[in-house]
Amino acid sequence: MKLCSEALQVIEKVLPKGSTILELGSGDGTRDLINLGYKMISIEQDPKWQYIHHDNYIEAPIKKYDNYWWFDADYLNDLPDYDFFLVDGPTGPPEEEFNNCRIGLLDHKYLFNLSVPILVDDTNRLNEINLAKGLIGDRQYTDYGRFILIH
Repeated sequence: MKLCSEALQVIEKVLPKGSTILELGSGDGTRDLINLGYKMISIEQDPKWQYIHHDNYIEAPIKKYDNYWWFDADYLNDLPDYDFFLVDGPTGPPEEEFNNCRIGLLDHKYLFNLSVPILVDDTNRLNEINLAKGLIGDRQYTDYGRFILIH
């Protein structure tokens, strides 16, 4: 699913053009962010979305953990530096067990620089709102309905 125009506008307000965004999940919003002048690093499990909009992808398959599916963390060591973290994936097939595949980020926070601004998309859904709550901690945030920006 594509980032809504309001999310793109919020990113433009808080992030200077030329900055680097690390995104979980790649899609049409990736193209929009590149067109706005951002450098992208995309972590993506689906080959049909890899290398479409740029050439800086980290191919990370989905792995089954104890009670959820998420990116295979072995593929996410030594991530490059970034200025903004966009959480809009992973996604999976429509099977029931993939419905909460983004929540795995909470068990793998140690892999990421979480001191940068974070946008969690799709927070109009219960699992994503719970993910955002798990990332907020004592930080300031703004809830825009469909997404949350953690400052």
